[in-house]
Amino acid sequence: MTNFIKNEFIHFKSLSQKAQGLIISFFFYGAAYPIINTFINSYIWRSNASFSTLTVYRLGHFLLIPIIFLINGFLLKKFKVVWLYFFGSLILALSSISVILFKINTIIDYFILGALYGTGFGFYWANRNYLTQQETNHASRNYFFGLSFSTTTIISLIITLASGWLIVFGLSYVALMIFAVTLLFIAGLKVFTSNYQTTNIGKLFITHPTEKWKIKRMIHLGIGLFEGSAYFLPSLLILKMIGNEGVLGTLTALASVFSAILIYIYGRKSETEKHRKYFKISIIFGLISSIILAYFFNWLAIVIYVLVNGLIISFTWLTAAPLIMNNIDVEIINSEEKRFSYIFDGEIFINIGRSSAAVVCLILAMFISDNSALRYGSLILSCIQVLLFIYLEKFRKRAPLTMV
Repeated sequence: MTNFIKNEFIHFKSLSQKAQGLIISFFFYGAAYPIINTFINSYIWRSNASFSTLTVYRLGHFLLIPIIFLINGFLLKKFKVVWLYFFGSLILALSSISVILFKINTIIDYFILGALYGTGFGFYWANRNYLTQQETNHASRNYFFGLSFSTTTIISLIITLASGWLIVFGLSYVALMIFAVTLLFIAGLKVFTSNYQTTNIGKLFITHPTEKWKIKRMIHLGIGLFEGSAYFLPSLLILKMIGNEGVLGTLTALASVFSAILIYIYGRKSETEKHRKYFKISIIFGLISSIILAYFFNWLAIVIYVLVNGLIISFTWLTAAPLIMNNIDVEIINSEEKRFSYIFDGEIFINIGRSSAAVVCLILAMFISDNSALRYGSLILSCIQVLLFIYLEKFRKRAPLTMV
């Protein structure tokens, strides 16, 4: 074990200092994330037990992200990337604790607070994606993403499990959120006090995308379809159908155990040419888990769905993100000022997918029932995703392009 840790530390030190700093910052964000995401869901549910209000909160979140990415692009022309990254961390913290502290009366209030969360999320991820793209390369991205995903998954496991049962035994949501705010501040400060540079930012919209990038747009859209529902469906399934925050924390933590081990092994040992294969496998497993949930819809089906959901999404991004970033490197050869425009463009389509997921589930809840949305929402979205990727695969074979 000592030799393993020593070897892994040496491998970590082989990354550039700036890449190491990003992983440390992402670690603190990963510790805060289950609190500002999973347990915000549970707080909203405990406040009114309404599927629609939580979905509307997430819809506000998703709709604001591409708008903030656009604003961030303009601001990068005048302000340092480290300032905007830190600002995003602070707004994330403010938006999360606002849900707990403010009196919320209407569904519009939830949309507004979701939009505030989307504002912080947008600033944070716009600059996080930009820095990751800038400070990694083709040779280091597999390991960087594997290490980043696995370390944040491990700390998320600990925080999720502890938080869930602490709430059950009397810890207030306010105290929990103050802890998350502290972690987000540290995450932002780590980058803010480092010497990351902002390259020239050119035009923000891609007006004449290549055929390869058009396919990447559809991949972003497809990922967003399944990932969008994961922001609220697993939490609601547990809270409505199985138990309390303790069960929520325990199941989410168990999912993290599987994810952390498999993600790290994959990121450490994987080869770029195998990403497409495992991306397809992740999509298939997503469909299978949705079928199991819809067909059986009992406590065991819910447990299976929740346990594999996080792993599926992590593997989807772990296999897709390095290849998308490698593609961006190719697209911007001799045009460094276009780097952020491709990041922004991809985010537009991710959030079209995420917003569509929220709308589909909201329609099911409003016109049929909450249980129908919980039972069939993921299946409908997964089927649409699979059909989209089947079409892209046929398109790829007609024109010899790399799909992912």
